Parts: sequence; structure tokens; C-alpha cells
Amino acid sequence: RYLAVLQSPDSQATGYVVELEAGGNLRLIPVAPAVAVPAGRALQFWTKAQGAAGPTSLGLVRPGETVQLPVSRLPAVEAQQLFEITLEPEAGSPLDRPTGPILFVGKTVQI
Repeated sequence: RYLAVLQSPDSQATGYVVELEAGGNLRLIPVAPAVAVPAGRALQFWTKAQGAAGPTSLGLVRPGETVQLPVSRLPAVEAQQLFEITLEPEAGSPLDRPTGPILFVGKTVQI
């Protein structure tokens, strides 16, 4: 099992917790009031394993909503795996990588 606390890079305020279990599910759990998202923008959830060439999108996230995904959608499940939430255009990043500012970021630890 792994856990990551996603914090604002600016204020270090905690916004989300990521829980995942190898062979099971990933849960993205909001632990703070919902982020205000400007019109025409969206929150996008990303992960990047150590040594990976680039990040993998895990989809768009509605503010304040818990997300559950099968771990099989991730490129890897390991300690020190990066997770982040960025502010992107309404339909998500037009590229295979984040284009907007990082709102929350953290790395997994094994528990």
C-alpha cells in the first residue's frame, strides 16, 4: 500500500490524499475545501513514476469529489511516485503533459 499527501507548492496547504494498493484501486480524496476553478478551466490528475519519460494523465477531477480508479490504469505503483493536480483547459491538457500551473503535488510513501 502507498499513500501520498498532495500539497500546494506555494502554501504547503494539503488539498488531497492519494491512497493506492498494488493490484487494487487508487483513491484521490479531497481533504480541504474545494478549489475554485475558473470558467473554461478544469483540474487534471497526473502521475509520473521514477525514471518515466513523462507524466501520465489520470483524467479530469471535479473539485471536492473523491475519484477511484483501478491501479491497472497507472504506469507503475512504487514509492516516491509523483502525483499532481494541475489547472488545465476545460477539456484537459492538449498535450501529453501538463500545461497549466501545479495546484497540488506529492510523492508516495509505502505504508
